[in-house]
Amino acid sequence: MTSNMRLDAAGPSFPARRAALVAAAVLAALGLLLGSTLTGPADAAHAAVSAAKPDKPGKPGGGGGNGGGGGSGGGGSTELEYAAVGDSFAAGAGGGSYLDTTCYRSSKSYPKLLDGDADKVLVAFPACSGADTSDVIAQAASVPTTAKVITVTVGGNDVGFADVMQNCFVFVTSSCASKIAAGAAIVDSQEFADDIALVVTTLRQRAPDAKVIVAGYPLLFWENGSGVNPKYAWADEVNDETVALNDRIQGVVEVNGGVFVDVEDDFDGHGIGSSDPWINDRNWLSLSTSFHPNATGYLAYAAAIREVPLQ
Repeated sequence: MTSNMRLDAAGPSFPARRAALVAAAVLAALGLLLGSTLTGPADAAHAAVSAAKPDKPGKPGGGGGNGGGGGSGGGGSTELEYAAVGDSFAAGAGGGSYLDTTCYRSSKSYPKLLDGDADKVLVAFPACSGADTSDVIAQAASVPTTAKVITVTVGGNDVGFADVMQNCFVFVTSSCASKIAAGAAIVDSQEFADDIALVVTTLRQRAPDAKVIVAGYPLLFWENGSGVNPKYAWADEVNDETVALNDRIQGVVEVNGGVFVDVEDDFDGHGIGSSDPWINDRNWLSLSTSFHPNATGYLAYAAAIREVPLQ
């Protein structure tokens, strides 16, 4: 499928060179957020900024956790040490109020929302946009061995999330179908299953007493009664592949002793194109928010994770 969509609004007289520069900038920005990958432990260490939080009068013990695993502060606190690893959906990209512009960690991310609960204190938050399973395994080094709760969202970058978004929804190229098919093949592969399993087992080995909670992905696009998104022709195929991705991750996670949280139902009726979207649509001026949950979406993520008994 090809597209007649233009980046320029000035018509044929718009200088071709400037249009090319705009297109290059768009691809670079999207690649940074959606498709960049960390290269190893050094990048993971850079991403593991302090997750220290100020005292919160409404919380027992008043907080006091930090990225180095300092634990909860104050006498008699019942807070469990909590670490959050993963990709852009774990970091909170799209939620706004960013804590950094390298990983797009957001103060409105589900880890920071869960940090506000009375029973948890966020002691490590190395989640980073662009991370795949190998990067999350590297992030595990930032998790305190005393952590009792670890949340994860990962797998989308392994199956080519950025390639699909770029070719199916940003520019809509003739490569869209092949990118979706390539991602589907990876989902079905034993290598992908092994990589997800290694994430879970690595985290369980790192923090033996921790409950490892893997949160899946929402369906990005709303579909009408005919199974069609009025704006995007490839929306239904991508939604179907997201279901397959979540199912694959869930099966592997549960076999390896983790807990899977499926957020598909939580986001039902709130995809791109709905009357009340919890997913950010394509935004040429702010690609860092495109195709990721907004602040309301991360509230839904946090609420779904809270349903998991921690003890």
